[in-house]
Amino acid sequence: MTFEEWLADIIQQKGINLSKMAKMTKIPYQSLYDSLFNGKRKRELRSSELIKACEYVGINPMDFNEERKKKKDE
Repeated sequence: MTFEEWLADIIQQKGINLSKMAKMTKIPYQSLYDSLFNGKRKRELRSSELIKACEYVGINPMDFNEERKKKKDE
C-alpha cells in the first residue's frame, strides 16, 4: 500500500469532502484527486501537499510507517 492509498482510505473513512479539503489546504483539487483517487494517474503527493493534507485530515504521516511495519510483521 502506498502512502497515497493509505491517505485516501482515511479520507473515505472520515467522509472528508475532497473539494472542501482542496479549498482549505490550497492544494488544487485536480492534484488531490490525481494523487488519491485517480488510479490511472498514480501521482505522488509533493512534500508540501503531504504535510498540508495530513494536518487537514488530523493524522501524523509517521503513522503510515507504523502501519506498514504492522502489516509486514503479520
